[in-house]
Amino acid sequence: MAAYVIEQKDQQSSVKLSGDLTAAMVQDLQFDIKEALENGTRELAFDLASTTMLDSSGMGLLIAAANSLAQSGGKLRVTNVCPDIFRLLQSMRLTARLNVSRASE
Repeated sequence: MAAYVIEQKDQQSSVKLSGDLTAAMVQDLQFDIKEALENGTRELAFDLASTTMLDSSGMGLLIAAANSLAQSGGKLRVTNVCPDIFRLLQSMRLTARLNVSRASE
């Protein structure tokens, strides 16, 4: 069973994670995101409400998705981020690039 669900409607897709965004999940998720982009997704939102850990593989996936979307005029958003992950992304200067919003916003 996947630890995420991808929902696509028109040119918008959302990825709702039910676990941490780590190397164990990235390969399958990367394949599914690529498929969504090939099917016309131009706006992709990651909901990290149930995520408390993000490793370098997960961060790489978010950056790669943002880059792929930018090439086609699309946009990535990362929502419902816990304080620890927000601070990590902020220290890496990625909050603006990944359009990150905290869980309380």
